[in-house]
Amino acid sequence: MATLSIVVAAYSMQREAPRTILSLLPPLQRQIDDLDYEIVVVDNGSPQPLQLGIAKATPRDVRLVRVSAGIALPSPVRCINEAVRDVATGELLIICIDGARLASSHLVRRTADVLTRHPDAFTFVASRHLGPKPQMQSTKEGYDEATEDELLSAANWEADLDNLYPASVWAGAHDGADRLLQNETNAFGMTRRTWQRIGGYDERFAIPGGGLCNLELFKRYVTRRNSLNVLLLGEATFHQVHNGAATSSAGYFAASSTEYAEVTGEDYRRPRYSFLADLGEQYDRPARIGIYLPG
Repeated sequence: MATLSIVVAAYSMQREAPRTILSLLPPLQRQIDDLDYEIVVVDNGSPQPLQLGIAKATPRDVRLVRVSAGIALPSPVRCINEAVRDVATGELLIICIDGARLASSHLVRRTADVLTRHPDAFTFVASRHLGPKPQMQSTKEGYDEATEDELLSAANWEADLDNLYPASVWAGAHDGADRLLQNETNAFGMTRRTWQRIGGYDERFAIPGGGLCNLELFKRYVTRRNSLNVLLLGEATFHQVHNGAATSSAGYFAASSTEYAEVTGEDYRRPRYSFLADLGEQYDRPARIGIYLPG
């Protein structure tokens, strides 16, 4: 039984998901030699079944769960909930709804540390997009997979995940006036007990990609009663460009907002919440990459 389970959902990410899994494993994840963890990858009905490639050669327990195209739903919410319930064995959880996002170098270690010290905590990290602009803009200006492959090669990210910071920009999840405020994360952590108490994804979010399901879950957790929310300052996920639902459809946010109102009974508004910022000083994170304030 693993101490920590990382659940990653993917759909048609033959290019992106293997990189994501690699970024969650040693040696790219740092200072985790004593940490017992597993990665559960859920392939949610990809027409071409996902192959993990290099991740299979690692010593960590990486399990690929396939949901056949005939029974998979367009939204990933059910497959993630089922993976947590039926497959993952850890008492600590990291949930990644988007398998196209690379992780920063101490994300796993620091999540486990905070949840071990504070079992009632909800942890989250920043969201960034690879490339010169948020990808909803950059893709209209010619940024594509080939451009990104060149960017990643030049960044030498497989030598050091922190090289992804200068190759990326803030995602739209962050408040433009205060980058430390955000309305979702792609790598949130909690104990299994907290997941069971507050609940997983709301399975009424049914549109492709899940619409605003991740924003709803984030809002539900950070505004829960007596919440302890912890931002792992200096950690992030980095979105690789792909033909995802949100970036490929101009009307996606409008449709997602309509669904959100139908599911929750109210229009979506960014949550107001308090949080603590963990600096990761015991792992020299401020000295390594700086405290990433607005810019």
